[in-house]
Amino acid sequence: MRGARIEALTEPPVAADLPDAGGIRVEAVALNPLDISVGGGVFYGGHPPLPYVPGCEAAGRLEDGTLVYLFGDGRGVATDGFLAERVALAEELALPLPEGTDPAVAAALGIAGVAAWVPVAWKAKVGPGDRVLVLGGTGAVGRIAAQASALLGAARVVAVGRRELGRIADEFADEGFTVCIDPVWGEPLADALQYAQRHARIVHVGQSAGAQSPLRSADVRGKELVVMGHSNFALTRADRDRAYLELLDHVVSGRIDLALHRFPLDRAAEAWELQRSGPGGKVVVEL
Repeated sequence: MRGARIEALTEPPVAADLPDAGGIRVEAVALNPLDISVGGGVFYGGHPPLPYVPGCEAAGRLEDGTLVYLFGDGRGVATDGFLAERVALAEELALPLPEGTDPAVAAALGIAGVAAWVPVAWKAKVGPGDRVLVLGGTGAVGRIAAQASALLGAARVVAVGRRELGRIADEFADEGFTVCIDPVWGEPLADALQYAQRHARIVHVGQSAGAQSPLRSADVRGKELVVMGHSNFALTRADRDRAYLELLDHVVSGRIDLALHRFPLDRAAEAWELQRSGPGGKVVVEL
C-alpha cells in the first residue's frame, strides 16, 4: 500500500510503499503543529522509532462504508500514524460520523477544532454581551474560536494575528474585553491583559509566542481575572467526542467555515512544509 514516512528528523515525509496493514481505509489525514513538533524531534513526548508514518488524526471508512474520525492510541506520536492508505485500529477508537460528511473536513476538525470549541463554549461560556479577544487569530484554532464566539452571541469579536496586536488598544481601550482565547501565551498575552475588563475570563490554549509569559500582578490580581488552561489531552474520550460532534454539526451546517488546503499523497512533503510555515487554515492530505 502507499503511504508516507519520516526518514530523518526535521525532514518532511516522503512517499513510500508500505506493508499492507489491512483494517480501516484512510481517506484524509490532517497535519497539525503537533505533527511538526514530533517530526522535528522537539515534542516533549518523543517520537516513534525511525522511519515512521506521521499523522495524528484522520478520517477513514470501515468495511461497511461508515465514515469515522480516527485519533488516539499514540498514533503519530509513539507509534506509526495515519498517513497511509490503510491502518489497523480497534473499531472502538473510531468515531462514526454523519453520512455525507466531507472526509477532509472530518480529519481537520479534531485537534484544532476541539482546542477552539471547548475553550469558547465550555470553559469561557461565551454568550450575549461578551466582548471577545482572540489572540493567534490568523491560525486554525483562532479562526474557529472567533467564529464560535460570534455564533454563541458575543457582542464583539476581535481576532488578531502577531502583526495586528496594535489593534487591541484601538478595539478595547474604552471598553475592555470580557473573554480572551489565547493560543499564544508569551509577551502578547501579557500586553493584552491591560485591556481586560474586571473579572474577564482568559482561556490559555497554546504557547506559539513563548513558553513563559510575564503577567503583571496589577492586571491579574487587580482585575481579579479568571485564568484557565485547556489541553485536549486532559479531556476524556467521551467529552472529546462530544465536543468534536458539536463543532462538526456547526461546520456541516455552514455556521462555521473551515479553510482547507488539500494535497494528494504524492505532495505530502509540500503539505508538510506549508504546515511548518503557518498555513492560516487546515492542511489535509487526501488519499
